Amino acid sequence: MDHCVEGDTGGDCKAEAERGTVATTADLSALLPEDVLADVLRRLAPRDLAASRCVCKAWLAVVDARRLLRTQLLPLWLGGIFINFHNYGITEFFARPSKSRPSISGQHDYLPHTDTESWGEITDHCNGLLLVDNYEEVDYVLNPATRWVAPLTPPPTLVPNMGMDRFLRDSYRKYLLYDPAISLHYMVFMIPYLYARHEPSDLHYDRYIAQLDPILEQCEWPPSPFILHVFSSRTGQWEERSFVRDGEAAGTVADIRHSWPYDQHNAVYWRGALYVHCQTNFVMRISVSDGRYQVIQPPVGIKRKHYLQFYLGKSKNGVYCAKIHKRSCLRVWILTETSNQMEWVLKHDDDLLGCLLKPNRGSRRDYQRQNCGPWLLQNINAECNMNDTMEQLVEDIFEWSSDVSTDENSPGDNAYDETEATYYEYLDILGFHPYKEIIFLSESITRGLAYDFNSLNVKVLGNLQPARYDEELPNERFITSSFPYTPCWLGQTVDGNDLGDP
Repeated sequence: MDHCVEGDTGGDCKAEAERGTVATTADLSALLPEDVLADVLRRLAPRDLAASRCVCKAWLAVVDARRLLRTQLLPLWLGGIFINFHNYGITEFFARPSKSRPSISGQHDYLPHTDTESWGEITDHCNGLLLVDNYEEVDYVLNPATRWVAPLTPPPTLVPNMGMDRFLRDSYRKYLLYDPAISLHYMVFMIPYLYARHEPSDLHYDRYIAQLDPILEQCEWPPSPFILHVFSSRTGQWEERSFVRDGEAAGTVADIRHSWPYDQHNAVYWRGALYVHCQTNFVMRISVSDGRYQVIQPPVGIKRKHYLQFYLGKSKNGVYCAKIHKRSCLRVWILTETSNQMEWVLKHDDDLLGCLLKPNRGSRRDYQRQNCGPWLLQNINAECNMNDTMEQLVEDIFEWSSDVSTDENSPGDNAYDETEATYYEYLDILGFHPYKEIIFLSESITRGLAYDFNSLNVKVLGNLQPARYDEELPNERFITSSFPYTPCWLGQTVDGNDLGDP
């Protein structure tokens, strides 16, 4: 399997595989003790070590497990969570202050325009790089750790195929692909989404968009070949790339247009493939190097409804998805590959009510008046828009740990009477921990939670409600999207210095 962002290294790996050298190398590495192999690999230069990850699975496992490649610079730890709140124009940053690691700021005051109105919302994250929409028709790719920023070249005038431009116009999502262990170059994919079909009685009914040629309505979606616009930082240009489908389509255009396209649809970049959460809740796996894609149906029990049904993310062992149902129940699936077939396997299915109703958790009002955990929201919108100086606590004794301590609670440790238990809050999924099987949750936009779905333990992170957010109308207060962030110190710094190209 190709693990490269750009095609050159992947092509070298494939060429070796065709000559049979990869298989030979794998056989030899099986005879070499892992400690000896690790000692040999760590003596390589960064660029050669990065190339070694493509030789075979055994070498890849050693390099990644021992963190041999730029352990101090690669995105190998969780820095926090970027959260977009409805009606707030700038993305907030929820993180744990630390004295032992460099601090990360969610403020984008290093963008070309100093006006805070240009900071905008974060629309995607991949291995330390962020994609920011600043509402001025110019997107930016930036690295908060090094404060490096580059404008994203505007895409060319888009002329979608199949004659469906009238309901594809401006309906594209951009997704970042970046693996600093392989290359400092990044890519941006534009994935088209179809406008939902409204009825004449609907508020947003548009006759021009709603009425489509019946022949086009019955066309397969996604089409094959699927022509996508892709930006490469190596060339600094957008280009059209063709991807051929393996297997069946997700449905017809008419089927897809029953789905609302504007909720958060995440993408995950994992081992050379981009996994995109699409309308009607199918996942499209795009193999970057060989120009092919595959439609992955949603997990069993997930209906292909018109609204978002699960959260797609990346965690310790690959691609995961999760769903909250019945207010406090959590299901987690992991994507597995068997005989070239992708399948969702249920990994966790439990009710968190025992954790959430712990007697000593206090009222919401008491909770909002105090800092109840080590994580803090930076309150960027309040500081920028209200000229406030928000109190920021410095870490004293709190340190994030995935280990479960005795003061944390689990469903089994907290019995409750089902006839008396009432849970009035609601849960949102903020994302997965990238290196541990932990999922982050928001409880009614008051406190952040971390739930270990192996040990069944919950940890309270802290207050995540933005300052003055309670002044918004109740139905206008909700989270629109969120992205767990892994800092990366590879690449250019704000002063243009290069930190090294592996």
